[in-house]
Amino acid sequence: MPRGLTFTRDGKVFVLISLGVGFAAVNTGNNLLFLVLGMMLGMIIVSGILSEITLRNVTITRRVPRRVEANTIFPAQLALKNDKRWAASFSVELRDEIDGRPFRRRCFFLKIGPGSERSIAYRGELPIRGLSHFDGTIVSTRFPFGLFEKTRFIDLKDEVIVLPASVPVDAPPRTSMTNEGALQSGVCGSGQDFLELREMVPGDDSRRVDWRSTARLGRPVVRETERDAEGFVEIVLDASPVDGTDVALENVEHDISVAATLIRRMTARGLNIRLVTSGSVGLETGGGVGAVRLLEHLALLDPKRIARGPAPVGRSAEAIVIGRRPEAVA
Repeated sequence: MPRGLTFTRDGKVFVLISLGVGFAAVNTGNNLLFLVLGMMLGMIIVSGILSEITLRNVTITRRVPRRVEANTIFPAQLALKNDKRWAASFSVELRDEIDGRPFRRRCFFLKIGPGSERSIAYRGELPIRGLSHFDGTIVSTRFPFGLFEKTRFIDLKDEVIVLPASVPVDAPPRTSMTNEGALQSGVCGSGQDFLELREMVPGDDSRRVDWRSTARLGRPVVRETERDAEGFVEIVLDASPVDGTDVALENVEHDISVAATLIRRMTARGLNIRLVTSGSVGLETGGGVGAVRLLEHLALLDPKRIARGPAPVGRSAEAIVIGRRPEAVA
């Protein structure tokens, strides 16, 4: 694999001194100066050989969460395995490359013996919501003399969904969070409204059998009802920017973070969520871990690809509306 080589501060000084000694040796013909020059050049050659041995035949593995929250610290783990049979690797530094840029935090290993593996965790933080790509890991060493830094890039792909950050926001009134009778959930459950007929499966309550349909079709059929809308929260987010300016996009990003914050708060209270955003149909989920699907939808929402048009409309008269613009309403 291609290697990168950069001079350290000490390395620059050492090379300048070597050039000075070489210039003096050629002009004076002094054998002692030639001896010193040979020793200095030998150190440069030995440094290149030992650093190459350190970076050769190593394997990197990474463990990162699939989802993280923007501007929130998350753990990431890097493991380095030395596949060499006889030689150890010394003074190895690892640095992830995220979205085309080296991450600011580094991981350092003093020594990895032959055939051994060492791991280390670092604290990561991603500021922008969306899909972040871990492109690979930069492996570097300054062994043995610290004169040069030799690097090697190992291609190691990973993707992390960065969920919108939580922001300070006032909770909506309680009357806007129950919506009893104002919203049809569209989800199977114990309720009064008919939803569908389906074939009976083991575990179904026999009291839900529709005998008329069963007699007509010749097989057991149960009557599925729609869960009552009590405890549902409908969030309507207008994610279309007023214009293409940076200020408008920043406002939309803040609105997305507000919607994500409300989803986290409502699901923590055991409420069910229906989310309606610009350019998409409504997404519904139960409380708890089901809200992750809604947060992922917000994380991957791209306001720049949403055409300006009518504001999204919910099915509840008491929906929580976020980011509605007067221009969009008109």
